[in-house]
Amino acid sequence: MNGGPGSAPSLTDMTAIERELDMIALAIGDTRVALQAGGVIDLAGLDDRVASICAGLEAQPHETARVLMPKLTLLVQDLTMLSTACAQVQADTELALRKVSGSRASQAYGRPPLPPISGPVRD
Repeated sequence: MNGGPGSAPSLTDMTAIERELDMIALAIGDTRVALQAGGVIDLAGLDDRVASICAGLEAQPHETARVLMPKLTLLVQDLTMLSTACAQVQADTELALRKVSGSRASQAYGRPPLPPISGPVRD
């Protein structure tokens, strides 16, 4: 879902809008799979692409745009599931980091003091 500034397509007809909706749906599915596999995801440009779809639909007659309502509803559901999955990964990562930090602190500070070094004593 990567894309730089201005990378969102200009959507002026329903075919292009529908194609972009389908491409975003596929990208969201791929992103969820990557996230579940522990991969790093990049959502850059997604908001621009969705805004482009909305702008394209606003330019259409109401009855024409309404045809895509089921796909838009699915897109919202997919985005909600992706958001939930991202939040879960973030929570799991924070918990894992706390456990690692706690374990390392225990190891560093929880050890008994080292015994004195034997040998000649100087005054």
